[in-house]
Formats: sequence, C-alpha cells, structure tokens
Amino acid sequence: MIVLRSKSPRRKQVLESLDLDFRIESEDIDESSLKNERPLEYLKRISLSKLGTRSKDELLISCDTIVVQENSILQKPENFSQAMEMLKELSGKTHIVYSGLGIYYKGLEQFAFDSSKVHFHTWDKEKIRKYIEKYSPFDKAGSYGVQDLEGPVKSFEGSYTNILGFPIRMFFQYHELWKKYLKGNQA
Repeated sequence: MIVLRSKSPRRKQVLESLDLDFRIESEDIDESSLKNERPLEYLKRISLSKLGTRSKDELLISCDTIVVQENSILQKPENFSQAMEMLKELSGKTHIVYSGLGIYYKGLEQFAFDSSKVHFHTWDKEKIRKYIEKYSPFDKAGSYGVQDLEGPVKSFEGSYTNILGFPIRMFFQYHELWKKYLKGNQA
C-alpha cells in the first residue's frame, strides 16, 4: 500500500484523482530552516525527513512545497500579520514555487522536485486583508492557494499540481513503483 506522509487535503485529492490505493499517516517534523540553507537544500531535507519511519513493505510518499521570492523561502504563515506581509511582498511580482517529492520503497530513498513560476496581481492592503479573511491561507506556503477563485494568482508557467503542492510530473517518473497500487490492479 502507498502511505502518504502529509496532512494536506490538496495532496490527498491529487492521489485520489489518480485512483490510487493509499492511506494517510503524517509525520510531525521540525520544518525550521537551517542557517545559510539554500531553498532547494531545505526542500530536499524536509521532503525526505517527512518520510519518517521506514517500512520495507510499503511505498512511502512525502511532499513539501516552498515559495521562493528573491532567494528567500516563504513558508506557511503563522498568523494573520505574517500572511499580510507575505502577500504584500508577492503582490505584482513573479516568484517560484518548488514542490519536492520524497519516495521510499524497499530500502531505496529518492528525491525529486518540480518548479513553476507564478505571477501575482497587484493588490492593495484591503484586498489582501479580505482574501485572508475569506480563504484563511494559513496551511499554504506563501499564504495563498492557486485554486482560490478570488486569489492573487494572475497566471503561472509550469504545473498546476506542483503549485497546489504535489509535483505530479515527478511522481509520474516513478510509475513503476506505484502502478500496482492503482485501484483494480491488485492481484
């Protein structure tokens, strides 16, 4: 069976849309960045750490998503004012979203990532405040959801599911590991 090491409802939706047989068992880890840690180093460390306790017989999948603006990592906001600051910083600009994928199966640990460029509308403080009040983006890197109908995303280049938090193009590269977990494929 596939074990998804994530609490993200969006990652769950992606796996469900692929009609995979999986269960969720998230791992709580310290997601603090280390001093002088570069964004992709951070992404790899956290994605692999989220794999948690290894199991020989199960395919473990973990993900992490970061928003990078001018080489600074914007993680999930801790409160309303932090969400305001992040969205003010991103307003009218282009940033990069990286989603990392950690995979563990039968002693083999793998890491892959995808990136997408996201272009934001220019928003004033009032529009940002209303967005935060309506969508409560406190569980999202960068304080926004690409799927939000009245959200700040003007356009993007790359994978929608990557911005959503699941690097599906990278996941497809490991098809040989997970295809047996497609519903209806079990022997």
